[in-house]
Amino acid sequence: MKTKTQEIAKAIYMINKHAKNAPALYSMKERALHRLLREGKAEKIGLNYSPNPGKALQRLDVLVKVEDFLFHLPSTKDDRKNLEILTYDSDYRNPKVSMPLKQAKQILETYSPLPKPPAVKRSRPKQRPKYIGISTYLNGTSK
Repeated sequence: MKTKTQEIAKAIYMINKHAKNAPALYSMKERALHRLLREGKAEKIGLNYSPNPGKALQRLDVLVKVEDFLFHLPSTKDDRKNLEILTYDSDYRNPKVSMPLKQAKQILETYSPLPKPPAVKRSRPKQRPKYIGISTYLNGTSK
């Protein structure tokens, strides 16, 4: 029997798989993982040096375990203080899962939707008073 957490982990796996081609998916992955961590359904295992640090020379990522899956998140200052650095195991692979990307997006959007922006109160532009002056030319009347 599949649990909700397993379905979410599979959806995160599928999103993570496609995120390099669509970087906007990374935020969806992060929102879901942070919510799982808050709810106690995921745990931080330790820190890994990133094998592909991008523009940095070195980067530490947090290794997060959800069910049978392992994911990486960018580390925070607290993570670097509290977690130990693990050796990178390049032989470990997450279980193979197949799920349509559209279904994975729906699962994660339902589980951790984007926060709604605060409502902005719109104000009306000020109306300029009609010019009432001495000049008949400026008032728009003619002799």
